[in-house]
Amino acid sequence: MIHIASLPAQPWKNGGGLTTEIAIDPPNASLEDFRWRVSMAKIERDGPFSAFPGITRWITLVEGNGFILDFSDGSTLEVTKPFEPHQFDGGLAAQCRLVNGPCRDLNVMARHDEVMRVAVARSRAPLPSMGHAVVSGHGVSIRLDDRHVLNAFVDRPF
Repeated sequence: MIHIASLPAQPWKNGGGLTTEIAIDPPNASLEDFRWRVSMAKIERDGPFSAFPGITRWITLVEGNGFILDFSDGSTLEVTKPFEPHQFDGGLAAQCRLVNGPCRDLNVMARHDEVMRVAVARSRAPLPSMGHAVVSGHGVSIRLDDRHVLNAFVDRPF
């Protein structure tokens, strides 16, 4: 079990903020060659999101009032409801607009050829405990609060 607060923060791919990498596969992969990755970030100001061509992203608001993403293809995604994963093409350029202050989000990213399942479940089970993640070679479970757990798992064996 991993205590998320004990993990080091690192710069976003575009340098616009900080993120905490919770899990990456394969272990020790870079931002260019991972199969899947899970991280938590604090968004403190409006600005561009990092682009990840060839990657599907799921983003889940875990704290704050959220944000709006304006994509280069003209589409918009409102991420304002806590614990609701939103899927989008990580290769699209996106501008982020905060909704009334900073927020924290959870990011799940997987190569387009990986079948990743991402969902938030209501659970009072003791593991993982709040602020902790359980990581395996197939994915991760993260306790978001006393009632919600985010599960992100590859849908096929390696």
